[in-house]
Amino acid sequence: MKKFVSLLLALVLVVGALGCSSGDNSSQAQDSSTGASSTSGDSADSAGEESQAETEEFTYPLAPNADGSLATITMNKDDFVREDLPDYTIIDGKSYYYADALEEATGIHVDWIGSPSNPQATSEAANLLIVSGEYPDVWRVNWVTHPGGPTGALNDGLILNLNEYSEYCPNLFAYYDERPDVKKLVVNDDGDMYCFPYMIETDAAGTWGLGAGFRTDWLADAGLELPSTVDEWTEALQAFVDMGKGGLSFEARWLWLENSAANLSNAFDTMYGFYVRDGQVQYGVLDEGYGEFIGLLADWYANGLLDPDFATVDKSTVKAKWANSEYGAVMMHSGDIENGIIANEGSDFECDTVPPMVMNEGDSIEFGHFNAKFNGGFMHSVSPGENQEIALRWCDYLYSDAGRKLTSFGTEGITWEADEDGNWKNFTDLVMNNTETTDSPSTIVYNFGWKTNWGYPQMPEVRDYFNSDFVNKANEDFASNMTNYYYPTVTHTEEEADLIATTYNDIETFVQEGIMRFVLGTDSMDNWDSFTDQIRSYGIEEVIAAKQAAYDRFMSR
Repeated sequence: MKKFVSLLLALVLVVGALGCSSGDNSSQAQDSSTGASSTSGDSADSAGEESQAETEEFTYPLAPNADGSLATITMNKDDFVREDLPDYTIIDGKSYYYADALEEATGIHVDWIGSPSNPQATSEAANLLIVSGEYPDVWRVNWVTHPGGPTGALNDGLILNLNEYSEYCPNLFAYYDERPDVKKLVVNDDGDMYCFPYMIETDAAGTWGLGAGFRTDWLADAGLELPSTVDEWTEALQAFVDMGKGGLSFEARWLWLENSAANLSNAFDTMYGFYVRDGQVQYGVLDEGYGEFIGLLADWYANGLLDPDFATVDKSTVKAKWANSEYGAVMMHSGDIENGIIANEGSDFECDTVPPMVMNEGDSIEFGHFNAKFNGGFMHSVSPGENQEIALRWCDYLYSDAGRKLTSFGTEGITWEADEDGNWKNFTDLVMNNTETTDSPSTIVYNFGWKTNWGYPQMPEVRDYFNSDFVNKANEDFASNMTNYYYPTVTHTEEEADLIATTYNDIETFVQEGIMRFVLGTDSMDNWDSFTDQIRSYGIEEVIAAKQAAYDRFMSR
């Protein structure tokens, strides 16, 4: 019966495809998903071969239903859909906003269910859907962080093993044929394919634009150069405070997110969380140097060199303090550092970025901010059910040439122009010279496309095109040897994933709360050794062993 239903749905899709082939499709909607791979396993029979031959003829968009309605799939709610669309996305009465353009291109409408959830993790909102049994057709969940991991999600019937449905995912599998380095990142140890990943095309060679910036005009007034060492940083921050200004401001979350604080802890040859040194998994908080690093932050805070609002400031607050000349140093993304210059055009505001902090002049820069090609966040996975073939087709469109271009650049002829080979050539005046909005060109493209944080392979142009000379120089400053230390996105066994989801989650909460107490001075650094002893007593060694086993399996793939 299941095979019959699957065949029937496949035939419906093919009929829909044939029905729309005579229509007047837009250029991005005419992409054909050819070259479908055969399904895995030994179950292929003559019916399966016939089905594959038919699905190779599939084209977008799907034809409407008999009543004129579109095929509809559901997805767990995210911050994707906007209610207040910018006026410039409506041209001649037609919306080119990404969600609308994608719907036209695929012929598939998306309904959002549940409460807004965090696509970087298995959030509470996603767990509520899991418990309710009301699964969306497309999950926007990081199964790497799920209790039981991707393997558990597969075994629990939450998501499909894409290896068994490759005929509906020809674009995805063609991409993996070209990029075996990527495929290694997005399968479990058994080779099961569980998602359409958000993939950063180019490897983030130790950085993706987050580090420290300093007011060079203030440094000049103090007779100082850009700092490099711990002592020079401390001297510079003290000079700012002596001027009646603030020293260093950054969000507390950067202590643990994206290895960002490694820009500072590099001086102590360590970083927060798990990393790899000579093939051995380490937990940085247990390093001797990590306690020394937290001690430095505690001293800075106690002496007024670190923002007194450090525990509560968010991104917008730090950006405002920087642009309003309240602080002489910040740690944030390179573009946000440059925005301080833009906001103060015509004034004496001058700044520059610095490499990760070192202990002694000339020391190598090993640790720094790092974003991997794939970390599990923002992926799309498909749940089993009557809409699974349509959901797979929708996800696979984002891996087609047309889908990638729409998501990366928006609609051809509206936001970008193609060269003679059909590849991206440049953005239009609507993006680059739009006088009707204060939105930046990058933000405008974000409304016509969805160039980051979406289940598709990001085209490299979207990362680098809008970079100014300042940002390019900053990104070079922020570079490090993090590729030698970064713990990859491995796949754990269900037992390992359960251990990490329970034992380590509790440890991580304890550690982060403890570190904040040390920095803010509500706990004495004299208690650091006792603190690390408690971490060990909570089972961190077992977690490290699980991480090591998963890492060894990953490296042997």
